[in-house]
Amino acid sequence: MPLFWLELEGINTYAFNDTGISISLFDESDIPKIPLFSEQDLRHIADEAPWALIYESSDIKGYKAKINILLLAFKIFCEKRYPFIKYRLCYENQSLCRRLNDSITYNYSHQRTVKPFTITDLDCIKEGFLSLIEMDQISIRTHNALYFLYRAWHNTKWMDSFILMMCSLESLFSKDKPGGATAVITTRVSSLLNSKAKCTKSDIEALYDLRSRMTHGNLKASDDPGDNLEKLNHLDFVTVECFRAIADRKLYKEFSDKLSRDRLMSTLNTST
Repeated sequence: MPLFWLELEGINTYAFNDTGISISLFDESDIPKIPLFSEQDLRHIADEAPWALIYESSDIKGYKAKINILLLAFKIFCEKRYPFIKYRLCYENQSLCRRLNDSITYNYSHQRTVKPFTITDLDCIKEGFLSLIEMDQISIRTHNALYFLYRAWHNTKWMDSFILMMCSLESLFSKDKPGGATAVITTRVSSLLNSKAKCTKSDIEALYDLRSRMTHGNLKASDDPGDNLEKLNHLDFVTVECFRAIADRKLYKEFSDKLSRDRLMSTLNTST
């Protein structure tokens, strides 16, 4: 899978433990010459993607989900501009080749540092990636949180992305019973993040109010795309901080059963 927007510093290859996934220099001879890929596709890959994600395993079940989670990990666990994929290539089995119609989006209202990834960066991303794989498998809530996050970050419409990102947070922090959830979610999120800058209870309340106005149909989006993207970036920041905290502190393990999750949620009851 050719990687776009990826630069590496002092690295020739990098393996993500026993996941079967590694990063290697891209070999143009691995591009199958099939009608699926136009001459423009071939030039685009050759000119823009010096590196590729390689999956090497006889077991291809679930590899796409792992790749998707790894791409999320690049964004969550490093501040640099994150890479994306647009093609899946398989020289040995051309029926597995794909041109992807969507890729992870980039919010230009808050540009990230464009620098090569170092071995330290990749080690940090790998640790987070392995935690996210565990998180994906531990419960329906944690799986759905990652699923909604993936959909949010692969959406080109800011309002759709905003709602899906809020769905991701709701999967993690909402109540089990019906009824008003605003106070519970805003308290739990701000408490998890110790009410740091941009993550206070009032910050989360403002974001949640915006989500409610979207879903209830009484929001008129600004004609200035910069205003809309700035709001999206704020929620993006909060969401990234939540996933970092949950992964770094292994809090996702507490979602394995209701009793453990209830105990965790009971600790998230202070915020300012």
